[in-house]
Amino acid sequence: MRSSFSSSVLASLPNARLRRPAVWIAFLAVAALSLTGCDLFGSNDDEGRRVTTDVVIANSGNFSAQDGSLTLYNPTDSTAALKDIEVAFINSLAQHNGRLFVVDNTASDNAGKITSFDTDQLEQIDQISNPRPPRYVAFPGDDKGYITNQRFDENFNAQPSTVSVVDLVDNSVTKQVDVGRSPQGMGVAGGKVFVANAADGTLSVLDADADTVNTTLSLPDCASPKSVFVDDENEVAVVCQGGGEQASEVLFLSPIEETIKDRVELGAPIGSANGSQSAYYSEGAEELYTISGSQAFGGNGTGEIFRIDTNANALDATLEIPQDDGLIGITAVGYDDVTQDLYVTRLPVGAGGFPLFSANGTALVLDRQGNEVTRFETGNSPGHITFLGDRQ
Repeated sequence: MRSSFSSSVLASLPNARLRRPAVWIAFLAVAALSLTGCDLFGSNDDEGRRVTTDVVIANSGNFSAQDGSLTLYNPTDSTAALKDIEVAFINSLAQHNGRLFVVDNTASDNAGKITSFDTDQLEQIDQISNPRPPRYVAFPGDDKGYITNQRFDENFNAQPSTVSVVDLVDNSVTKQVDVGRSPQGMGVAGGKVFVANAADGTLSVLDADADTVNTTLSLPDCASPKSVFVDDENEVAVVCQGGGEQASEVLFLSPIEETIKDRVELGAPIGSANGSQSAYYSEGAEELYTISGSQAFGGNGTGEIFRIDTNANALDATLEIPQDDGLIGITAVGYDDVTQDLYVTRLPVGAGGFPLFSANGTALVLDRQGNEVTRFETGNSPGHITFLGDRQ
């Protein structure tokens, strides 16, 4: 808080009987700090303290019903509310320049939309039509977006696909850039965009100014790269989900040299129970969270959560999801570095012990040791978590 050192105290300085020079110097230092509005620890209270106003959970919905929605959870009063935002099947969320972007598939035309909302009232601002089913969106510039697109053959095998280049001023797709099969997450660093091609085990490296592919990086022993983040050291972190004989791991690459600097092995295959958000990077904590959440339909997930210290590039903790016979799998993960709460979402158990995708899910709030703090109901098939904040 701002110092309460008053002008009347400053006015009394000439009459103060401070005979020791060290005391006099210290007294003047405190006075100077009070005039600047700063405290002795260097904080600037004009910015205010950070608070989390809403935990936003994207409920993917039922694909045939095209009924995606949002669940808004207020961590201050522990209340949750469902918000219908009139979108189709939600794949992911992203934030950029005070907007929340919702990426959804539209079944009717095998394409998709990216809809933006203000982060204060979550009122719709704009909507962008995308010619292919979109997966994720990233932002190489203030007025430019990149969207990874999916493309399959008649047997649902992944085919080489594209990244859509989006003009955020006139809300239009201006170009399609050819990349690999099943492009997923993206990371922006050093004027480049690193696109994970999950079905190829590669990274397409795009020039963010020219909107062209510079090169394609092979990722040895990286099975199914999906999530890509840029950490505080400006390293590109790639989550390899694992599969078959190949273990899951996180790769750390230099965006300049485009080489692997570190590898962190994880203890189980990474994945979401409904194919959505399987990793989350917390900038404030400098931590990466991944989940082994696919525990049905042949999935070999373990229900574990892995916390990676991206400063040390090391596995920091392995947490086990609290047991609950009425819930199965993990569908999304997010960490609030303000409250130090970990959020995971789960699905109800249906017939035969399989996940039920036509009913509301559950969000668990965990402490840093993985203990349950509280829980709340979400909408149908929760699939992505992000956090809205403010300064007070």
